[in-house]
Amino acid sequence: MQNRLIVLVIAAIMSFGSVFASNDSGKYFECTQSATAPNAAMAKQKALLHARNLLATMVNGKVKNVSQSYISNNSLTGDTADEFMTETKTTASILLKGAEVADESVVMEKKNRYTVYVTLKLNKKKILDSLCKNISENKSLSNGFDKGRFTEEWNKNK
Repeated sequence: MQNRLIVLVIAAIMSFGSVFASNDSGKYFECTQSATAPNAAMAKQKALLHARNLLATMVNGKVKNVSQSYISNNSLTGDTADEFMTETKTTASILLKGAEVADESVVMEKKNRYTVYVTLKLNKKKILDSLCKNISENKSLSNGFDKGRFTEEWNKNK
């Protein structure tokens, strides 16, 4: 019974395709996802889609937490706070398109099926620098923006 449960748990984990995700890896947000399909190209496309979605969740979560913390610690309110959140979300969305494939492997399974593992990475410093640049260039946000405080929030928020 216990062995059956272990097999079911492993099968459930594999069906989600998530192999590895980390935003604490130092310089990069990284995630590895997998997918299985009748041909390698389709499996790769699915794995990339899963990886991009997971990476977006990781990056957007960090940007949201850092932005909210910065807003509350700097007493931004009303339209300014809303505009700040919008600016950071928009910048993060644009930067996600620049994620690079760090690793890829194809495994031929039984019955002519392929499993593709894809690792995507996105440079954390590049995201932070772009966020600071875009906020600084926004006329209505630039006057009160403190890059040092924002960077401090970014570095302490894991």
